[in-house]
Amino acid sequence: MSEVLQNLNDNLKQQVTLYEELNHLEREKQRALIKNNLLEIELITARQEPLLQGASRLEKERLLWAEHIGRDFGKAPEDLTLAELAEHFPLLEEVRLDLDRVVGQLQEIHELNAQLLQQGMKVVEFTVGMLTHQEKNVYARPSKKDNEGNQNLHLLDRRI
Repeated sequence: MSEVLQNLNDNLKQQVTLYEELNHLEREKQRALIKNNLLEIELITARQEPLLQGASRLEKERLLWAEHIGRDFGKAPEDLTLAELAEHFPLLEEVRLDLDRVVGQLQEIHELNAQLLQQGMKVVEFTVGMLTHQEKNVYARPSKKDNEGNQNLHLLDRRI
């Protein structure tokens, strides 16, 4: 069991390192979102992709180690919590705390970034709405009849 436990501990430490890197990239992405730098956002997202694939691979591996341990506990690997394992195996307590910390930080920054994106989308929708809210073709020269009784405010002058 000690080899399986050590492998699980190593796997979780790798996950902590990976999530710390993702956290760093999310902070960079937040600065790019605030600057509205689309190229930088795209580059950061591209850097995140292999890390997310690595996280998926590590999670599958973790489930295999948890399956070995779960047999001894009579539980399925998805029913075992890290907190429960750390109670039985003190070796896992430090990595459990690290993982809780880094995942919590990642969730916070991700939620903030999601809010920034939503706000940005609202601004875009409002702007597009203002620019496209025209009843008539914007390229035709308005006649006097068109101008009579049509006192709607528009962001752009239709005569342009």
